[in-house]
Amino acid sequence: MNHRSVQVAAKWSRRMVDPNFPGAETHYMLVPASELPSGLPLDANPRDPNINRPVYRAISQSLRQEDDSVDGSFHLKHRGITIVASTVTKVGDPRDDGLDVFELHFPDDGIYGIVDGGHSYEIVRKANEDDAIPENEYLKLEVITGLRTETLVTEIAGGRNTSMQVQAKSLLDLNREFQFLKDELAAEGWSENVAWHEGDSGDVDVVDLIAIISCFDIESYPGRTSHPVDAYRRKKSMLDRFQTDPDRYRRLTPIVRDVLQLHDWIAFDSEDRWQQVGGFSGSGGKYGRLEMVEVAKTGRPDFSFTFLNGDRSRKRLRRPAVFPVLASFRLLLTQDATGTPHGAYKPVKWRSGFEEVMELWALAGGQLLRTFYEHWDSTGRDLHASGRSPAVWGSIYKELAVIDFERRGT
Repeated sequence: MNHRSVQVAAKWSRRMVDPNFPGAETHYMLVPASELPSGLPLDANPRDPNINRPVYRAISQSLRQEDDSVDGSFHLKHRGITIVASTVTKVGDPRDDGLDVFELHFPDDGIYGIVDGGHSYEIVRKANEDDAIPENEYLKLEVITGLRTETLVTEIAGGRNTSMQVQAKSLLDLNREFQFLKDELAAEGWSENVAWHEGDSGDVDVVDLIAIISCFDIESYPGRTSHPVDAYRRKKSMLDRFQTDPDRYRRLTPIVRDVLQLHDWIAFDSEDRWQQVGGFSGSGGKYGRLEMVEVAKTGRPDFSFTFLNGDRSRKRLRRPAVFPVLASFRLLLTQDATGTPHGAYKPVKWRSGFEEVMELWALAGGQLLRTFYEHWDSTGRDLHASGRSPAVWGSIYKELAVIDFERRGT
């Protein structure tokens, strides 16, 4: 029988002898993602990798450090890749950089290779082709060797790949719970841009959509004493709330398109607002160097803003700053006493129309950004901690309330 082998460099490795199957071992390795080799067989994986889905694009962005993830954290958030090989052997002494090199051996009989993590492997392989993986990102490998029967390999592959449950969003879409959102977004041609269920190819995940809309839940967050921090901190909990009480969201239908447009406009227009107030020090400039700003990397396309009908920019405000600023504008919402109720909830409307919302952003946006920056600067300079801080959300809300009061009083 012919064999092929692939070498893997590991920062850390351990070996565990299997207690039930004589000769079987599991090798655990922490591998620099940028050094994961091509050529690992996929014969044992029951799924053909298809990475053109929102969930896999999100994984790729995290690996490439193109999102708001903490740099170097990929291996902590990702379960890694499981491989079945015939044997693993160590090759020589450690390299000059301290990495140990191992050789993985695969018989050419169609049952060895990656049994779980084929999509991840394709994501890493593609990122390596683009030379887009930072040096401090790692990947976990679990390599099982010494299995004597094809049946056992097949059972492992089947068992590892039944762990993905049907996602709640897919069931909600199946039950047409999102239909009112689809109908509302279709008016702007946006419905096709949303991934409504697992495997859908939209650019915006419906979970993110629900999180954005949740920032305007004035039933749960009626004023300045509590704020929808979980819309950023635990966005899946917003989908759980939607599932439990959809009428709470249906009441927001009249403002849904406005909210999505405002979300993207804040991310897009923040540079002008920042310059308007002269930045933090009053001198302006250096917007693109702020941690709360994401800049498209050299050779990468501009950021596209779905709810601005495809407007593009090299820069955008990051989510930890966008969300508390966005949520502050629920200040301008009121109940619509004349509208048709949704269950126990009356619909909402803008106090004086959406034009007032955009005017207030143009007036107050720079100061809201400065408020976020001041908290970030004075509390450890942790962007994600600032985005999760109720104090930050509260300060921004109060700042907008003061500016709105002064504006209306003049």
